[in-house]
Amino acid sequence: MQDRYGHRISYLRVSITDRCNERCTYCMPQELQEWLPREEILTFEETLCLIRIAAELGVSKVRVTGGEPLTRRDVVHFIAQIPAISGIKSLGLSTNGTLLARQITPSKTMAMTLRDAGVQSVNISLDTLDRDVYSKITGRDLHAQVLEGINAAIAVGFDQIKLNTVLMRGRNEDQLIPLIEFAASRNLILRFIEMMPVSTTEVLSED
Repeated sequence: MQDRYGHRISYLRVSITDRCNERCTYCMPQELQEWLPREEILTFEETLCLIRIAAELGVSKVRVTGGEPLTRRDVVHFIAQIPAISGIKSLGLSTNGTLLARQITPSKTMAMTLRDAGVQSVNISLDTLDRDVYSKITGRDLHAQVLEGINAAIAVGFDQIKLNTVLMRGRNEDQLIPLIEFAASRNLILRFIEMMPVSTTEVLSED
């Protein structure tokens, strides 16, 4: 499968929910906090059908995202079926990290069950190491849970763990060096991602 410029398309991002347990100002401003009706969201079987079709057309890499994908019920069972699809060689997950350390069984965290299900890489959102700033950005006091989630991901040995950081003027630009040091000390990849302006949010410009 190719795009109109002749580039081969091998990567598919699958958003399985628009719901999230956080309210980050840069993706969910107060005035936009409305969910899709559940009947408009594809079932897992419908989503798996689309992935199979994409795989037949040459897609080999899949990343599950949201919203926060781990808030959807039976998500691990769904994820576990993706590696079995012929042609799929790489499976990743994008998450805010707040649920990765949650105990699914007395002996297994969510991170462990995801690794067992075939997830090879995880992208975790982390915009600051400051708890108060984190709460202001996300609208939730879940900073400790994210750090626990990162540690849980490290413990299970995903092939790659990447931290995604959105820089915002006057809010977290002072976190640049601390986040670099945090990631480097744990052998994590750190990516400063470009923010798509949404309503009243602020973007850190190139200057």
